[in-house]
Amino acid sequence: MAAIGGRVRKSGIIRKIATYLAFCCLLFWVGFPVYYMLITSIMRAPDLGAKPPHWIPPEPTADNYREVLIGKAGEAGGYGSTTEFTRMMPALLNSTFVSVAVVLSNLLIGGMAAYAFSRFDFRLARAAYFGILMTRVLPALSLIVPLFVILRKLKLVNTLGALILTYTIFILPLTIWILREYFDTLARDIEEMALIDGATRWQAFRMVVAPLAVPGIIAVGVMSFMEAWSEFFFALTLTNSLTYPPLLMSFRNLHQVNWNALAAATVIGVIPPVVIAFVFQRYLVRGLSEGAVKG
Repeated sequence: MAAIGGRVRKSGIIRKIATYLAFCCLLFWVGFPVYYMLITSIMRAPDLGAKPPHWIPPEPTADNYREVLIGKAGEAGGYGSTTEFTRMMPALLNSTFVSVAVVLSNLLIGGMAAYAFSRFDFRLARAAYFGILMTRVLPALSLIVPLFVILRKLKLVNTLGALILTYTIFILPLTIWILREYFDTLARDIEEMALIDGATRWQAFRMVVAPLAVPGIIAVGVMSFMEAWSEFFFALTLTNSLTYPPLLMSFRNLHQVNWNALAAATVIGVIPPVVIAFVFQRYLVRGLSEGAVKG
């Protein structure tokens, strides 16, 4: 028995060591690129190509951030176009506007659609629901030509409206799926009591169901914001780089890349979704665990 107990303890120790090693490897895999991006963003161009490399910037500089935010190239710049750099702040504001608009449109349309699929048993409801979900698996590349033609007919090409409409269409299936599964977990008793007391279906949804579904709504809102904020392909093909991700390409030319300013621009672009995810972390975890995972 003692020998068996010793083997069990040894096996437990090995598992713990393996777990910690796996965690350290994952932490390095995820954390090192972020660390290198941060130090590159405050490093001068000559220090970036030093051998051996500098893991701590010897002379930190804010020129890279000034180049991105003000459009004024300092010592760290020199490769990109100053005209393109002056577009970074407007592009940041455009990305914010588009992302917020996509969140609002997705929550309004997706919330009502998810509620209908959850509460009403109408003809072809299951087929319609899975039909909407299947549109999510269509590759964006296969739809860009007809989408471009439609938007050109509507005179929306190279406008923020084109991005809001496109992002809403592609994010809506995910919104409907998560919220429908979340609504299914909510008890219908209170809602039915409100209907008995004379409330309309819309009033029951707005005053009873929506407040109970706040974690799921916030989770979907955060995910919609992140998808709209980081989208690159449609922003590049449907507009003249009006939003932040495609404009990052302005930090390279035919022969060179301004890695320092690019790192600073990337840090600035990462801050909003990270802050939003951190602020709503509790709702995000709760909303996904009680909604999509349970469903």
